[in-house]
Amino acid sequence: MAERTRGRRTALAGMAALALLAAGCGDGEEVGAKPDLPTEPPALWNPCDALDTDFVAKQFGSTTTKQAGTPTSPECRFVPEADSGEAVLTANYVLFPGTLEAAWDKMGQPDDADVRTPKIARADDARLVVDQTKEQLYVTGFVQNGDLIQQVDVADPAPYDAKRIVRAVEATLTVLSAHAADNDATQPSESPSKSPSPSSQG
Repeated sequence: MAERTRGRRTALAGMAALALLAAGCGDGEEVGAKPDLPTEPPALWNPCDALDTDFVAKQFGSTTTKQAGTPTSPECRFVPEADSGEAVLTANYVLFPGTLEAAWDKMGQPDDADVRTPKIARADDARLVVDQTKEQLYVTGFVQNGDLIQQVDVADPAPYDAKRIVRAVEATLTVLSAHAADNDATQPSESPSKSPSPSSQG
């Protein structure tokens, strides 16, 4: 059980580790002149721009409320009613000037971790970490498009359908990858245009 818990914590801490790696990439470089600050804060990338509650209901079977934050303080959470027993989904991103494989090697995983490499359309790379306990299922997915790495975390209490949740996370990564590719999101600090929500496509 200790090994499984450590594996789950490693997966859920993945984005924080990537952020630290990204922050350290400029160490040792000479600091240039301070740039002019914009008069208004720039829009930030938000994975929630590509997702909606209909998509989450269809893929995960969860009736949720979408929490997307604000343009200058984005977040992405799909939260079901308390005690509903339904899956919770969160998404985030980081800019990382390297490959997901290189970042993955630096983060490390326990030897018995269930790590998968799904094929995600239009993505450079992707990873899934699946951790099943008697009480809960945890699935974390990463998808890379250029310098943009997006992360999806899902927690689903028992009884759960692990195969369905894994498929749903892969579907979510596919939507996020397409949205990133369609919006040239290798530089998400620039305000992206919104593409149609996944529930309205096809």
